[in-house]
Amino acid sequence: MIKWIRWIQGKNETLLDLILGCLLFGGFFELVGLIVVAEKGRWTLGMLLGTLAAVGLSVSMYKGLAGCLSMDPAAARRSMTIQSIIRLIVMLVVAWLGLRLPFLSFPAVITGMLGLKASAHMHMYTNLYITKKLLRKGG
Repeated sequence: MIKWIRWIQGKNETLLDLILGCLLFGGFFELVGLIVVAEKGRWTLGMLLGTLAAVGLSVSMYKGLAGCLSMDPAAARRSMTIQSIIRLIVMLVVAWLGLRLPFLSFPAVITGMLGLKASAHMHMYTNLYITKKLLRKGG
């Protein structure tokens, strides 16, 4: 876990913003689900899967963009297209698992994956109020 934190700290703050945003979004809706939903175990496992998928997709986007910056435009366009298709397939597989596995809540899986979209929108606030303070305190 410490190795992961050090790896993230060495990268662009935006990646840390996205990951923190996904975790905050997932945590908030986990708590809401625990209050509202009857099948708490299914909800928790679905949120966990969806949130982990969102975090993984954000790391995938960061690595893909970082790699494309050193390529010529045609190769970068091709690489980003392929990586976007792979991320879409991963999202579809995760959603399919949420539908097919009886111990997962499909709405929770989708809500967890939506954390990536929400974290992108919350990026400015996450950076200002959390990430900058964490990095300053740790550094």
